[in-house]
Amino acid sequence: MRRAVLVIDGGGTVLAASTDEEPLVGKNFAAHGLTKELLAKDEGTITTEGFDGIRRILGFVRVPWTGARLAVGVDESVVHGGIDHEISVAYVQLSVFGALVLLAAWFGGERLILRPIQSLVRTATRFGHGDLRARAANEPWMAEFEPLAAAFDDMARKLAAREQELQIANQHLDELASLDGLTGLANRRGFDRELDRAWRSAEELHQPLALMMIDIDHFKLFNDYYGHVQGDACLRAVGETLSLVALDEARIVARYGGEEFALLLPGLDLDHAIALAEEARRSIEKLLITHADAPCGIVTISIGVESRIPEPSQSAASLVEAADHALYDAKRRGRNTVVAHAPVLLSVAS
Repeated sequence: MRRAVLVIDGGGTVLAASTDEEPLVGKNFAAHGLTKELLAKDEGTITTEGFDGIRRILGFVRVPWTGARLAVGVDESVVHGGIDHEISVAYVQLSVFGALVLLAAWFGGERLILRPIQSLVRTATRFGHGDLRARAANEPWMAEFEPLAAAFDDMARKLAAREQELQIANQHLDELASLDGLTGLANRRGFDRELDRAWRSAEELHQPLALMMIDIDHFKLFNDYYGHVQGDACLRAVGETLSLVALDEARIVARYGGEEFALLLPGLDLDHAIALAEEARRSIEKLLITHADAPCGIVTISIGVESRIPEPSQSAASLVEAADHALYDAKRRGRNTVVAHAPVLLSVAS
């Protein structure tokens, strides 16, 4: 977030500048468009490209009895961003106050005028670097400087409040981006994020991490026969049932994609994961969702299971690959069954 404070004499030479613009002090910019616009009028507001190539909105006034101009500017891209109104108003106020203070500095002493100005500049610099906890009112001020210090603090409070609002909004958006809109479960993005966390935790604790990959059998035929509305209802019913079955065990239940679901189960070895998978398979059978094109006449699921203690040479993707391979084997063996990565056939549809 770039801001600039400049004092330019009548010949176009930079006499003073804020911290970020100090390399410009002493240089002459008489031919620059900014200088020409500043010297054309005694006061006003302009939007133009600065000496450093950055476009800013600047407020300026002529220093009395001199040809010099005092200009205070803010980056145009910031003004046109999400907090443009409050920042632009705050900086117009700041430019007016700054002009009055600098005019007084021509006739005041260093102790009474320059030192307070330097303190305000330091506070403004902290604001510019993102330290919105800085407060000008924490220091003793002459009565003439108290309104300016209060204006600084009011600006900091507004910016801090807006920053907090944006953080909350971004957090909410991030949560929404990790959810499946149809089932309310985590989506692939949310699953991948939790998988990485669970894998690192299991590796550190040297504990098993189990994964179920689940596919609704013949779902395309179901969707084609009953339509998308009933297909969506079927997906929601399966997702809710899986969540209830794994309520105490699963770190996350996700709609992995299409008619495929994934359950991440920290701390479960292969035997316990297989037992839970069998319970999930039977629970879907008990829903008795009619499926005219399925061999058994109802909606069923196939499940691939894997559990392992992470090793340094392995990755979280290897767990997904193993469970997915087991799921493929379950579908190859006739569906409505649970297969562990070994692979061992554990249950076949009756």
